[in-house]
Amino acid sequence: MSEREFHDWLSRRLTSTAPDVIAGAGSDDCAIMDTSAITRLAVSTDTIVEGTHFNAEDDPLMIGTKAVMAALSDLAASGCQPKWGLVALTMRKGLGDRWAMRLMEGIAGGAKRYGMSIVGGDTTSAYGPTNVNVTVMGSPYREEAVRRDQAKSGDLILVTGELGGSILGKHMRFDPRFREMETLLSVVPVNSAMDITDGLALDLTRLLAASNLGATIEETEIPVSDAARELSLKSGKSPMLHALSDGEDFELLATVPHGTLSEIMKVWKESGIKTKLSCIGRIENAQGLRMASREGTVRQLPPTGYDHSF
Repeated sequence: MSEREFHDWLSRRLTSTAPDVIAGAGSDDCAIMDTSAITRLAVSTDTIVEGTHFNAEDDPLMIGTKAVMAALSDLAASGCQPKWGLVALTMRKGLGDRWAMRLMEGIAGGAKRYGMSIVGGDTTSAYGPTNVNVTVMGSPYREEAVRRDQAKSGDLILVTGELGGSILGKHMRFDPRFREMETLLSVVPVNSAMDITDGLALDLTRLLAASNLGATIEETEIPVSDAARELSLKSGKSPMLHALSDGEDFELLATVPHGTLSEIMKVWKESGIKTKLSCIGRIENAQGLRMASREGTVRQLPPTGYDHSF
């Protein structure tokens, strides 16, 4: 299949009927959207790379799904609903058109699941590893998007799901926490949030730095996954260390005002959400990240996690 034929197929597959898409995938040099119905536009982009975020033998449908879900996870953490997306694909030569089509089916299916229109992008081939970049755009559920730099001293620190061991499968199969964030926002102001992609300790440290604050988390409250326990048997690391530092959990990390936990948990239960919600600690004025042990001792917690080197 030639590039032109692939683009023709892709344009037909991605044709949007959304009324806010004036010119979408393949119909013009630029996608054109009607933004008159929104007051804020949130934009994020995410790249996954062969050999780092997925393996060459992985199902391209799952790779495409992961690419769009990873980008959408940023919108969810910002308290924004998805609207439009762009895809830039650099495909390793020799993979073939069926591989590319299945990858795009994964992206299109993931976008459709969350009501997002893929409105354009670019495709190319190269002798290097495959790169899939997805840019997402959305609008806040409330008047303003949720940011990292607005945590308040005394805030409770919440985490969805369970942490660690994602490499055993969760890193390819996860859902952005849109419903979870929307539910939180229906109950309380979410002062700050981000998604956990590089490890709880590292990402929480980033949130604290953005807000110029510190925190103490409770060892007994960290939601350690069964996968973290399983992985610890092979790695020699403790399940807790995996929960604190493993990447690609794609869970929600949020801070909410003190005194709101009982109401949050009540609404959470009534909503029918199956995702676990844990309160793991509190935001403090004192700089740095600390962890209180089961025995009650408090120690500084280093920002361990997955950190790309350049």
